Amino acid sequence: MGAAIARRLAARGARVAIHYHSSAREADALVEELGRGAASFQADLSSPTGPGNLLSRCADVGLSPDAIVQSAASFLKLPLAETTAEQWDAVMAMNLRALFLLARDYGDLRGPQGGQIVAIADSGAHELWPAYFAHCVSKAAVLSLVRALAKAMAPGFRVNAVVPGPVLAPDGTPDSQLAAIAERTLLGRMGEPRHVAQAVEFLLTCDYATGAVVDITGGAHLWRRPGG
Repeated sequence: MGAAIARRLAARGARVAIHYHSSAREADALVEELGRGAASFQADLSSPTGPGNLLSRCADVGLSPDAIVQSAASFLKLPLAETTAEQWDAVMAMNLRALFLLARDYGDLRGPQGGQIVAIADSGAHELWPAYFAHCVSKAAVLSLVRALAKAMAPGFRVNAVVPGPVLAPDGTPDSQLAAIAERTLLGRMGEPRHVAQAVEFLLTCDYATGAVVDITGGAHLWRRPGG
């Protein structure tokens, strides 16, 4: 999904700085593909110093991003009863605290120039899947954080969120399960990463959008079981 977003923004002429944690080979390949001065930077955003270090590395090579798209996240599958305190903290550090620290340090970096932030949540924020307990709580909190940041950083910064629905299924997902997921959308089909990239592009170019949450779910967030 991050690669799809990077490609779409680069196609509009943006110089893209790509963050990666451990996928150096994939990041380097994407940089080569995009050209236009694209660059990649390694950072562990789950670390308290990771977000600040990432922005510092950008600044060291003369990059002061006009916008940040935060799509990095963990996706821990564990129900409530099996989630340890350590696992809970790790999920919150990656999915929630990283965005807070990036926004805070980005505000300091850009100052009166202002800027933009788009956070990528997911539909677990709305549906709160019991099998992904900590993950869903963290993503619901991301939406609150986005609104709080929009208020705290206005008027110089705009902060928005995109909520993807069924656009990326885990590798090896059976066709029968994919069909069932598609049936839970109003459009009757799976989405693609490009749909999320389109929403990100819209939010970055619509200069009157802040504190907005855009659902890109094919209508799945409106789906209900009969009588449910």
